[in-house]
Amino acid sequence: METRNYHIRANEKPLVIEGTAIVFNEPAKIAGYTERIAPTALNGVDLNDVALLINHDGAGIPLARSPKTLTLTTTEKGLEMRAELPDTEQGKAVYQAVQRGDLSQMSFAFDIKECEKDEQARAVTITSIGAVYEISLVTRAAYPQTSVQARAGKEDANMFNPIESAVFETTRGVHSMDALSSMEYKNAFLKTLLGQDLTETETRAYNAVQAEKRTDVFNTLGNSAAVIPESMLNQVIQGLHPIGGLVDEIRHFAVPANLAVPVGTPSDPAQWHVEGAPIDRNKLQTHNVVFGAFELVKILSLSAAAKRMTLSAFESYLIAELRQSITNAIAEAIVNGTGSGQPLGLLTGITWNATNTLTTTPANIIDGILRTIAKLPAGYANGAKFALNNATLFSSIYPAHTNDGALILIPDAQNGRVRRLFGFEIVVDDHLPLNTILFGDYRYYGVNIPSGMAIEMSRDSGFRNALIDYRALCIADAKPIVPEAFVRLNVGAA
Repeated sequence: METRNYHIRANEKPLVIEGTAIVFNEPAKIAGYTERIAPTALNGVDLNDVALLINHDGAGIPLARSPKTLTLTTTEKGLEMRAELPDTEQGKAVYQAVQRGDLSQMSFAFDIKECEKDEQARAVTITSIGAVYEISLVTRAAYPQTSVQARAGKEDANMFNPIESAVFETTRGVHSMDALSSMEYKNAFLKTLLGQDLTETETRAYNAVQAEKRTDVFNTLGNSAAVIPESMLNQVIQGLHPIGGLVDEIRHFAVPANLAVPVGTPSDPAQWHVEGAPIDRNKLQTHNVVFGAFELVKILSLSAAAKRMTLSAFESYLIAELRQSITNAIAEAIVNGTGSGQPLGLLTGITWNATNTLTTTPANIIDGILRTIAKLPAGYANGAKFALNNATLFSSIYPAHTNDGALILIPDAQNGRVRRLFGFEIVVDDHLPLNTILFGDYRYYGVNIPSGMAIEMSRDSGFRNALIDYRALCIADAKPIVPEAFVRLNVGAA
């Protein structure tokens, strides 16, 4: 869900405000791109049941809602709005703030359905919007001259970014201001699972999230399911990174399932690479990758006495359990996922043939490694790493010496761990089979978790032994994004 900011003004009629929520063909700098919204973007979009909020606060009472008290009209300029504010203290305060110019901008939350991207010009045109969720009066825009809110870039501008999506990550790390990110909702979420009473404020926050029907994407969960709060989800997802193995190396997305994501790839032919020499940035071509939607399910059971747990203790327990279960499932799928009811792994999702596969013996391991490095297209070598399991490392790689008797590995002087092989980092992942070595840029393998995570509670199965069951469900997919970014080396018998 994206947000943008535009202008708002007061009408002469008391408690009526008018403004432009979406402006067509206006440029805005978004994450290093110049973005525009095309005049066709709202074609076919249902503009009924759109709420007018303050600062995207879904837990508060809406100021107006279409079509009864909020009129939305698509014009040549953009999406014009006219709202009749309630004759309440809040309505009067908002109207006066607009009159004085204290509230002078608007924002709207939406999904991108289709867009066009020009890598050379670093430009994105949103040609079709999937849905408009709400429009908001906001206190400040990051770009007041264009009335568009900027999103923080994910990477340093000087760093080569191999995957540049026109569908930008939203709530995580970017001005998330809705009910899902509020402390009231988090407390309500935890108390509901523990069977504790909610305060009036927590009840409103909980009902606001449920009203948005965010659990609809989790088809196998019941109506009582609750979406995990954003702060907790961040801790679960961020916890995937420091565990080691290929989970640390791959790209993590949060884009809608079944949506084509543009990906930039080097187009120049392969070149011989000299260790330590800089890699020139190549011109990029683009193709699309589509992530599916597979269900990851985790069942947790706690004693009924858990009702007396503190919220912080229960939160820590849930985060630890969910982090471990998701990590284990994704780590296995990265390598061996079949693509049938689950993600597609590196070994199964890439067609391995003479163009990307070599075979060597332990006696010729150095020659095999050098040929593997040479076989990878130069555009991917800048971020390439070796991946192998622990047994292969110590049985085939560690004993190898150069002609002058030197080890081919560069160890870590502090703790003895292997760090580099011919200048390239080594990733140890025991999900890889024995004597299989992968070499490539693992940023071209992606895992997508588009819809967060939902949890529901049941006391039925644990009635006799006083247990409470919790069923957590996460929608996810993973697959090789660019197969040509990987080379495989098989170490056969001597």
